[in-house]
Amino acid sequence: MDMDTARLITGTGRKPKGMGPERREEILAHALRLFSEHGVHTVSTRQIAGAVGISQPSLYAYFPTKQALVEEVCKRAFGALTERMRAVIGQASGRDLMATMGRAYVDFGLSQPDAYRVAFMIEVARPDGGLAQDPALMAGIEAYLLHREAVVKVMGGGLSEEAIDLLAQSQWASLHGLVSLLIARPTFPWVDRERLIEAHIDSLLPPPTAKPSRVSGT
Repeated sequence: MDMDTARLITGTGRKPKGMGPERREEILAHALRLFSEHGVHTVSTRQIAGAVGISQPSLYAYFPTKQALVEEVCKRAFGALTERMRAVIGQASGRDLMATMGRAYVDFGLSQPDAYRVAFMIEVARPDGGLAQDPALMAGIEAYLLHREAVVKVMGGGLSEEAIDLLAQSQWASLHGLVSLLIARPTFPWVDRERLIEAHIDSLLPPPTAKPSRVSGT
């Protein structure tokens, strides 16, 4: 597991019985690693418990179901992305703001690939009951809304709410595509990675002297 991910979901070293918070973090760390390596659907709670060095019933004392464990891992991954984006949204304006936000997204995915895979690249079961019953999805939406906020500031002049969402979600999906490919296909003969990232983010920005973009639906 990469170092940033280890810091994201701490779990180094076996903890003695009775250290509840530390044990919980260890469970989350091993779950993240196993989900990333083998997929959510193929990993059992028995495997996770074995990796931690505890019994399956002991794991259930922290997470009553596998779904609860999956949701917490996803929620934390999205939360880490949100923190990165929130840290930079006030540091620039105009095109520089959009470029900074895009770079924060890409850097998060490439520096924490395990967390990114689980949050964005592995299909997980969604609970019934809408958004209120899906804390992982709610955490993902929180990250997206920060990106949307930047779009409104830089490119949203005169656009309808629907058009803003269309523009913001198109950019969100484009950033995801780049990060996913760089993670999933590292042996592809990419051009210099830094140049590729810069060119890709630049392609999402308005021209330096252009007026705010207008999208169908205004």
